[in-house]
Amino acid sequence: MSDTVYSASPELRRPRLFAAKALADLRASGMIAWRLLYSNLRVRHRRAFLGYLWLLLPAIGTALICNYIQSHRIISIRPTALPYPLFVLSGMILWQCFVDAVNAPLQHLTAGRQLITRSRVPHEAIILAGVMEVLVNAAIRIAVLMLILAFWVPLAPTALLIPVGVLALVLLGLAIGLALAPLGLLYDDVGRVTTLAMAFWFFLTPVIYPLPDSGLLLFNPVAPLLVASRAWLIGRWYGTFGFCIVLGGSIVALILAWLWYRLARPHVVSRLG
Repeated sequence: MSDTVYSASPELRRPRLFAAKALADLRASGMIAWRLLYSNLRVRHRRAFLGYLWLLLPAIGTALICNYIQSHRIISIRPTALPYPLFVLSGMILWQCFVDAVNAPLQHLTAGRQLITRSRVPHEAIILAGVMEVLVNAAIRIAVLMLILAFWVPLAPTALLIPVGVLALVLLGLAIGLALAPLGLLYDDVGRVTTLAMAFWFFLTPVIYPLPDSGLLLFNPVAPLLVASRAWLIGRWYGTFGFCIVLGGSIVALILAWLWYRLARPHVVSRLG
């Protein structure tokens, strides 16, 4: 078996070779990612008594607490298009999809540190396995949300677009998470700061309250994705233009983040090894 040698010389000196290697690793990652996904799901939920219920309990708990606060006028929240408990529940589920995508690259690369430093497994396979797990979890959450909504309010045909909204949130989160992954593998502080930043970002995102008509919150890139996706549940097209702009930007950002990770990879592996 041949060895994989990581060199500190700039890979962009030969951009065609750099792109060819990146695409080759990406193509080789599919089957490996499926095997890693299967193994991760078995290990992750085998030791949890409630299993996949943990995918829903945080959202349901937040919805109940927010509904109590709103119904007792502890905090004044303007009327929402959906009944408020459903408004919060749908917002929380969409937000969780985004946060899971932000955390996935660093979490899975950290868990697979032995693989990325002592084997020839493409790093993309580990990242792709994490993305697949995020999508599986998102599918379960969205399926339960649809069932709940079907018993409460009539679903509009535009609700079929919800997977597009989830995918857009995952792409944005993955771009952020992948950009942070090289530093996160070297410094634990990055993971802690990311957790703290997500907590602040949550309150700056219209998850438990409607998006205001003006102000700095309109520049939050998660806002148009979440607002448009939630509007599709009731047949509205609110925020579709902003959705498309952020989706396009997320795709570009993800490609750049991937290239950044590929450039940083030799230095990260040498430090970890």
